[in-house]
Amino acid sequence: MKHSTKFVAAVAIASSQVAFAGMPNWTVTQWEQPFDFGSAASPMNYEALDQASKKWKLCVVFPHLKDPYWVATNYGVVSHAESIGVSVDLFEAGGYGELEEQKRLVKDCAAKGYDAILLGTVSYDAMTSTVVEVSQSVPVFATVNAIEGDGISGMVSVDWTDMGRAAADYFVENYPAGGDAPSVAWLPGPETAGWVIFTDNGFQEVMQNSAAQIADVYYGDTGADVQRALVEEALDANPDLEYIAGNAVAIEAAMGVLRQRGLTDQVNLVADYFTPAMYRGVRRGIVSSAPTDSAALQGVLSVDQAVRHLEGMEYPRHFGPVIFSVTKQNAGDFPVNESLAPADFSPTFKVE
Repeated sequence: MKHSTKFVAAVAIASSQVAFAGMPNWTVTQWEQPFDFGSAASPMNYEALDQASKKWKLCVVFPHLKDPYWVATNYGVVSHAESIGVSVDLFEAGGYGELEEQKRLVKDCAAKGYDAILLGTVSYDAMTSTVVEVSQSVPVFATVNAIEGDGISGMVSVDWTDMGRAAADYFVENYPAGGDAPSVAWLPGPETAGWVIFTDNGFQEVMQNSAAQIADVYYGDTGADVQRALVEEALDANPDLEYIAGNAVAIEAAMGVLRQRGLTDQVNLVADYFTPAMYRGVRRGIVSSAPTDSAALQGVLSVDQAVRHLEGMEYPRHFGPVIFSVTKQNAGDFPVNESLAPADFSPTFKVE
């Protein structure tokens, strides 16, 4: 897939007050070679199912539900499952460091006779042997996080290399090569997670085209306490820091730390994905840019993909939403319900 430093929005659909029912059409990106982000990619129109033929039982295994990103994906899964009439049991591993727990959960889902497993993997390659094993009895679909293709029946994800590129594009556009060279602390997330590997590669690749300099890189789980500690470490180690860029949990933590230290006017913020806090921050001008991969929509599409497979229908094996970089200037011009759960939505573990 050729990289462009410009990212366009998917077609605006539905009001932010409505879930996904009634307007089940989206412009998405499909990869020619499934599970290979290096293959050619092209836009396609995707129409979601309006009803399943039977009450399929889906097992959903996520890394965790401790940040709004995965809660948004949870919302998408629950919304579409309820809409088309399938059941869901959702389990969380507890964090990106909980590889063995996620393996246990996936094997348990296979043993209990679910019709399909939707997996938000904690590792790009360390889950492969487990996926191959359970796929002998139940199809496995990758949700949000990229994973090796062995044993996978389908994947809904964006190219997180492009998410990193989208974050770095802010610096290319505002600090072109040869100009001012602000220092940037980069906090991408847990080092072994597939989405972080890709995001990190894309960010550092495109930053070479900017005068901005990465002062240091800080990896860690996307729990709020971990990211806050990394923000404080970055500020302590770099007194002249001008930007903190990275995962949304880090950027949200940075907002509070900067206020406490009186550095809000000195250190600027750039996110590499989208949450409610990033949305508020962008609209208030506190966060300069935050690309969205439409986490809630990915939950919808993943359920739809699995059900299409179970019903013997044709479906794109590897596709995902179009990336859109949200700024203060365009924050009112995109379908926010595709990216965020409603304010009154709580993590939901079962759809009967």
